[in-house]
Amino acid sequence: MVPDEHGHKTLRGGRKPVQPLAQEDIVRQLDAAILEHLDWMLRWNRSAVCKVKPPSDIVSDHAHFLCGFGNWYDLHQQDPLVAQPAFEALALAHRDLHQNAAWLAERAWKDAKIPVEEYDVLIEKVTRFTDLARKLLKAFQKVTSDLDPLTGTQTRQTMTRELMRERERSLRSGKPCILAMGDLDHFKQINDTHGHQAGDMVLRLVAAAFLEALRPYDRLYRFGGEEFLFCLPDATPEAARQALDRLRRRVEELHIPTGGGRAIHVTCSFGIASLSGDIPVKTTMQRADKALYAAKEAGRNRVTIWTPEIGLG
Repeated sequence: MVPDEHGHKTLRGGRKPVQPLAQEDIVRQLDAAILEHLDWMLRWNRSAVCKVKPPSDIVSDHAHFLCGFGNWYDLHQQDPLVAQPAFEALALAHRDLHQNAAWLAERAWKDAKIPVEEYDVLIEKVTRFTDLARKLLKAFQKVTSDLDPLTGTQTRQTMTRELMRERERSLRSGKPCILAMGDLDHFKQINDTHGHQAGDMVLRLVAAAFLEALRPYDRLYRFGGEEFLFCLPDATPEAARQALDRLRRRVEELHIPTGGGRAIHVTCSFGIASLSGDIPVKTTMQRADKALYAAKEAGRNRVTIWTPEIGLG
């Protein structure tokens, strides 16, 4: 694997650049790796028990590269989702498994019998790889179920529970917390004019801009359609207004390509409300939504803080 002049990864031989992975890609690959190695172990046992020459991919010095998982990991090991200690441990277990299996397979089909303890070592290595893969699979499945597949933001599935927990934390600590609603302006026109694929690209890039700019402990949810909900702990209304105004300008400066050298320019409006210990989360969300509506009414592409004058109805 070598980088091109733009820093994209490519396979040796000049094949296509490696695309960044999504959570769903990793879930599929880990699931396939577990099934692949169950089949691989059956082939290994067939050679050992029936005393037939083992397949070349089992006894090769590069056996760990010749299976689907090994090839995939070699290609994607620098991807941000893969370049982590848990995957490194899985890759080491995978290499160790195949090296031991190759050595033992050469003996197993020729010798009348292989020592039980040597076979047990191989089974331990298979079990370790499979257990690590299953743990990683479970972790990515949980994350994937809580993420919107289009934008990578969290979904409403866990939103209410997490906002309730944040409200309780704010009540205990006495620190402020802000809920904010953000909505892309005239988004229907984008879909009508450029098509839904262009609309999806707008949502992905805007969400990516949001996620990149937010603090690690902020929360971002896709509330529905082109609407997002922000949870900003330890932020006063004015601090949140300034932060969201920076986000607003960032969205305004996006150039979203549509092909043919053309680009879409979008804007976003925001409404802010304080999450208070003596006010239900639902009420705070309604206030943020009313502040968002007020921002739209005032001309869009702006941030509005809820006040009692705005009301709820």
